[in-house]
Amino acid sequence: MRAEQGFTLMEALVAVAVFATAAMGLISLNTNSIRISAQMGDRALARQVAENVAVETITNPELQIIGRTFGEEVQRRRSYSWEREIAPAPREDLVEITIRVRATGEEAVLSEVTLFHRIRGQT
Repeated sequence: MRAEQGFTLMEALVAVAVFATAAMGLISLNTNSIRISAQMGDRALARQVAENVAVETITNPELQIIGRTFGEEVQRRRSYSWEREIAPAPREDLVEITIRVRATGEEAVLSEVTLFHRIRGQT
């Protein structure tokens, strides 16, 4: 009698288990990659919001008031909350402007920009 050639049931089950384990690892890697890409996109948009608020603050002297102000801005159908804090700087002719941007309703800061600006009328 000739021996049959091929895989036994046990060998086939082991091969399927090894393949399934490898496939799950690849799926997990892909899922993490997609999540990280989405986070980077949110951070990039938040950075744009922070830069927009900074430009508005620098170009409009009426906005250069010591203290905190808050606002919201929509970038590409995503809503972001920003906080602008203006404080005196070590030099009398400068103010320190800090802008923090969060996704609306979230606590985590996605972008923070700090800059120093010369007060108009000062030398």
